[in-house]
Amino acid sequence: MPTEAQIIANRRNAQRSTGPRSPKGKIVVSQNAVKHGLLARHAVISSENQVDFRLFRDWMLHELAPAGPMESMLAERIVSLSWRLKRAGRIMNQTIDAMKADNESNPLAKLTKSFLFKNQNQTKPDSSTPAADLTLGRIVIKDFSNARVLDRLLMYERRIEHSLYKTILELQRLHIMRKIKPECEMPFNQLTI
Repeated sequence: MPTEAQIIANRRNAQRSTGPRSPKGKIVVSQNAVKHGLLARHAVISSENQVDFRLFRDWMLHELAPAGPMESMLAERIVSLSWRLKRAGRIMNQTIDAMKADNESNPLAKLTKSFLFKNQNQTKPDSSTPAADLTLGRIVIKDFSNARVLDRLLMYERRIEHSLYKTILELQRLHIMRKIKPECEMPFNQLTI
């Protein structure tokens, strides 16, 4: 149990450690909790390229052609969800590759593979090629504590996909309403029957 002097010293030290003070430092620290980015608040995480996102965003907004603040909000949401869905797919691929790489580095798996190739008189594939960057996949495996990793990734992917489709339908509904509305506002004598 800490003594009274230790408690006072801890409180004094806590007053000095207030975290980053500069805007740049605050931005860096705000990303400390972001691991794999499936639940990130920001569209682009540190392992992604901001320029790629801007190009993707511009392309999507041009295709969606929002008119008005409500359609613009929905279009931005569609861009964000689409980007996150692409990220989920990339994370899933990296996770599968990381799990496969971990299994291949297992001594028992190596021994089995060597016997397999020895008995079939085949040469082993060249394993000297560097492995692809599997950082996100390894982070997900660690974050989910190896507990049904792929099931959880599929669950996140389905949730993002559901939100995306729901938002697309709402934007389409607003587009249709915008096209129908001018016809309804025409004076009765100008309507063609």
